[in-house]
This record gives sequence, C-alpha cells and structure tokens, in this order.
Amino acid sequence: LIYVPQSIAASVYRQIPGSQRADQQYGPGFWTYPCSAKLNIQFKLGGNLFALNAVDFNLGKTGSGSTTCVGGIVGMGDSFPSDLAIVGDEFLKSWYSVYDYSHGARVGLAPSINNH
Repeated sequence: LIYVPQSIAASVYRQIPGSQRADQQYGPGFWTYPCSAKLNIQFKLGGNLFALNAVDFNLGKTGSGSTTCVGGIVGMGDSFPSDLAIVGDEFLKSWYSVYDYSHGARVGLAPSINNH
C-alpha cells in the first residue's frame, strides 16, 4: 500500500472519475474507482517522475463480476504527518530499489522489467 495524508489521497482520487471513499467497506482511508479508468499516477522523487503501474495500483475488484476496484493509495487521518508518505509494495513492485547506507543514506530506483 501507499499511505499518504488524506488531502493528498483525495487529490489523487478526484482525478479518477467515479472514485468514491470506501471507509465503511474497507477501512479508514480506502477508496474505490471504476476498474476501467485510465490511470496516470506518478510520484515526483528527487526531481524525477516515477509512474505507478495501474495493475499494481489495483488491489482487486470489490466483488465477483464487479466493475469497481479498490485503490492502493490510502489516505491517513489527521494525526498522520502532512509531509510524510509511506511508499510500499504498490509502488515498489514497479521499480527495482537499491539502498545505500554507506554514502549518506541514498536510494536508487530503476524500472522493473514488469513495469509496462
């Protein structure tokens, strides 16, 4: 999952026509969206854009035969810091990541062969 402040999650989902909050069905901060939506979600890290693969963003359909899917970006409550994002598997499945702690703690990212 990708955890962000609620205001950022709402901003992302506002760009997906038909998306709706799904707090009651899946828990606080979750959203649903039409599975057929054309997604173009990118993160800007260190001045570079990194795309989120739509397949990785989709947590699955809300039910058998449903045309509504659950999104992988979760909005956190008011106590979540406004300048923090916890970027998990929904993003990292699309990118190879290398962590270097010997030179000032840096991270390198390269596209996965699965990133279409």
